[in-house]
Amino acid sequence: MIASTASFSAMIIAVRFLSDTIPPFEQVFLRSVVGLLITLPTVLNTSREVTHTFRANKLGGLYILRGLCTFTGVSTWFFAITSLPLSEAVALHFTLPIFGLLLSALILREKVTRHRWVTVASGIIGVLVILRPGIAIFDIMAFVVFLSALGYASGDICTKMLSHTQPARLIVLNLNIWLILFAAIPTVLNWHTPPLTDLPMIVFMGGTAWAAHMCLAQAMKCADASVVIPFEFIRLPITAIAAFIFFDEVPGVWALVGAAIIFFGTSQLARKEGLK
Repeated sequence: MIASTASFSAMIIAVRFLSDTIPPFEQVFLRSVVGLLITLPTVLNTSREVTHTFRANKLGGLYILRGLCTFTGVSTWFFAITSLPLSEAVALHFTLPIFGLLLSALILREKVTRHRWVTVASGIIGVLVILRPGIAIFDIMAFVVFLSALGYASGDICTKMLSHTQPARLIVLNLNIWLILFAAIPTVLNWHTPPLTDLPMIVFMGGTAWAAHMCLAQAMKCADASVVIPFEFIRLPITAIAAFIFFDEVPGVWALVGAAIIFFGTSQLARKEGLK
């Protein structure tokens, strides 16, 4: 899950780099095409298994629902990244673990233990510490971020349900196909031909997104969703450091304090769950 979180953070940096030349829906489309091209060689010898996932049954419906939830989360997230400072956007996005734990308890009937809630509480405290200097920013873009967090969390729950019977490569293959289909129309309506200089960053964006979802699917096979999802909090310090290196966004003292609180809470969860 730490590898997944690091990959998502790298993808965020790529999205910010591309935001000046490529619209958000087109970014979703292009990253999914790259992810599909990476995944296809791994499923060529399981074509019969692949066809079962596109049937009009419960399994096929779950794949579609996962694609729709993730499309909602990714699209709104890409819009937010272009409009807010990275560390601030990521901090607001940490409503995701809250949604994730609530959904894992309500839908998956997982037992959310005390130290799992403590981890989420420490994450919320860390986020509030970071937002303290700009706590009045709760405008329409903040609600866009919350919608993204809900979409991602719902997609994570679908991933957990699929992981009981489906291999990670099929989960990621289907996700990329549905993301391409959902993003196709808005992409065509607002197509901007990317310059060749953007090609390496597009491939990097798609590759890191693919790696993130592969690692997430594997993590969901290994542990309860209520254990896995709180590790999303690690994205905040990683993204804050990257924003400083690449975009000169200097984290203040409150960002550092908040990141330390988040890191402490997540490391305690790993120790308690024996995920050393």
